[in-house]
Amino acid sequence: MHRMKTICLTHYMRYIIMSSIFENCYITFSGVFTFGNHAYLGSIIRKHGGQVASSLSKKSTHLVVTEEDYKKESSKVLATKTKFDKVSIVTWKWVEDSIGKNIKLVESNYFPSDNTEDIDMEDAKDDSTVTRKHKLCDDNDDKNDQVNNDDQDNNEVYPSRKRKRVAKKDVITTIQETTTSLEENQNDTTNDQDQNDEVAETRIREKKLVKVVLKGKAPVDEAFDKRNSVHVYSEDEIVWDALLNCTNIGNNNNKFYIIQLLQTDSFKEYYVFNKWGRVGYSNNQTSSFGPITLDHAKREFSKKFRTKTGNDWLTVCQDISKFVPSNGKYTLLKRDYDDYDDEQEDEKETKNKEKEEPKPIPESTLHPKVQDIVQMIFDVNQWKEAMKEFEYDSVKLPLGKIGKSTINQGYNILKQIESVLLGRSTENLENLSNYFYTVIPHYFGMRKPIVINSINLLKAKLEMVETLGEIEIANSLNNECDDNNIINPLDAHFNTLKLERLEPLDHDSKEFKMVVNYVNNTHGATHFHFQLEVMEVFDLERKGERERFQQFSDLPNRTLLWHGSRKTNFAGILSQGLRIAPPNAPVSGYMFGKGVYFADSVSKSAQYVHCSNRDNIGLMLLNEVALGDMLELKNSDYCAGDKAKVESKHSVKGCGIVSPDPKGFITLENGCVVPCGKGKETSDKGLCLQYNEYIVYNEAQIMQKYLIKMKFSYKYNYNY
Repeated sequence: MHRMKTICLTHYMRYIIMSSIFENCYITFSGVFTFGNHAYLGSIIRKHGGQVASSLSKKSTHLVVTEEDYKKESSKVLATKTKFDKVSIVTWKWVEDSIGKNIKLVESNYFPSDNTEDIDMEDAKDDSTVTRKHKLCDDNDDKNDQVNNDDQDNNEVYPSRKRKRVAKKDVITTIQETTTSLEENQNDTTNDQDQNDEVAETRIREKKLVKVVLKGKAPVDEAFDKRNSVHVYSEDEIVWDALLNCTNIGNNNNKFYIIQLLQTDSFKEYYVFNKWGRVGYSNNQTSSFGPITLDHAKREFSKKFRTKTGNDWLTVCQDISKFVPSNGKYTLLKRDYDDYDDEQEDEKETKNKEKEEPKPIPESTLHPKVQDIVQMIFDVNQWKEAMKEFEYDSVKLPLGKIGKSTINQGYNILKQIESVLLGRSTENLENLSNYFYTVIPHYFGMRKPIVINSINLLKAKLEMVETLGEIEIANSLNNECDDNNIINPLDAHFNTLKLERLEPLDHDSKEFKMVVNYVNNTHGATHFHFQLEVMEVFDLERKGERERFQQFSDLPNRTLLWHGSRKTNFAGILSQGLRIAPPNAPVSGYMFGKGVYFADSVSKSAQYVHCSNRDNIGLMLLNEVALGDMLELKNSDYCAGDKAKVESKHSVKGCGIVSPDPKGFITLENGCVVPCGKGKETSDKGLCLQYNEYIVYNEAQIMQKYLIKMKFSYKYNYNY
């Protein structure tokens, strides 16, 4: 959502004359930098005379890495050590200090710390070593499994380093669509390729269509050879189907386990089916036990579940909150079986209607421009693309199946991690990270999962959980739409938003021109790598929001401010409003504490839309915000909200170096001020922020006014 980065780089961009600090330097980046994407960092290098390339070559002189990327020995780091030994490996601090002192500094002082404990050496080991190592996760259980020639889930198949190089062009299949192939964009200097180069080597995968048999309350796994003649056994509310997950960073485990009790359709015979393997790969192993009696099958299922999780199946199957996680064992993932019931019902209806004439889809009553917005925010493919950026594993836990309880678990674990990072707890970060990756499934390829050991990594995972929460809302709205052909599907989706009004403005109207002027005047000079074009402006009003806002309408300092967010979040934003993070979210993820964040610089907010060259259309909001009496701060403060309350302030302002010139302000008829003056540097010293940030801690102080459809044009060829 709308949050400030903690490290200010923007003062570098204030150099008007291009310097030659990095003349004759050919620089490549590797890793995910918390304070800017590769294109942004590259623009800084170019501004000071250097050249930037997305990949290493004979011309390369420097590889700028993160500590984490160096420790895990990514492909670029490995290539530098083996093929390009004349290339200097440095951290971003070398660039920062060189610019600060206006001279290229000695590289040897900026070599990343050589802590090899976290380096993933698994690919270099033979299969026997891998097998022995992975047994550490559940040693006694695996011994029992070996006796039965069953369930050797720790024997995940890892290609050796040598084999991996040979097989770069091979295709690894998975049961659902995943990231786009490396070949599709091999000439793009895109940000996601630069930052996920190691993932790209193992993520060259294709969509594989699988026949999922839907009978009963859960789908029979496609790997069971008799799947067409069985169904998952259930009785009352108990569905004998368990999806388990286990992530162990130390052992480089990221694996799943499935247990199903299956009943034949025609006879009362039963099977216990198991499937296991590494997340995201198709070389899974399976076993089945049967046919046996129902009592015998229940005992086998329950025994296997206890062996793998340390929990009693009958205790947790109806109430997952009673599940007690145990280090080194699997965790139960909750699945929404109501959707499977719906799918089964839909399948029956489809068969019944096959002989009927298809009913024509009614025409939409919505304006075509509004139809376009509805399509954007309810686009399931957009949800999947957004979660790929976070390495979320939608194969293991599809986005449509994730529930509020899982999201709340994610928040709770991140809050525990925050306590450790802030010195309030002595829990083990690796164990907590394992638990987080287990509850919120990730796809890491063959890479070692990263320990969440910094505030910046914590923020990234917090944004991931927030986005999952918004997608959960969008999916619930999706499910509200009744597929009965009485009204157009777009109209049905629009109705779930429960808006009072969403009407496109005429491009010649005063309001439209005011918004365009606001965009043109407040685009920050440091955000030169992209431009914004207003495509459409919609007059927006949420039901009940005007009445809620009325209690603050007499406050002074009501201001029209920007808020940017991913398209995936707008179904929730429009239907439920802009919301403050829940109590169980870590406060460290928010620069001025838990509140709703706004800006008077359009490009400041635009960064949180996360558009790219491939997906360059985004949505932004203009909101009337009752700021009232503000607590003005020069630096970040996680406790800003509490301090504002103590001092009887209505909001917090994070003061920036650049502010809109008050001479260009406009006051609307209702008294709301539009700070659309051109940016002007303040003489105030000691400011951390480049641009102003406004935070309110009461959602009722916000009234959404305009929804803007914005086109992003990037100067450099990259993607977020």
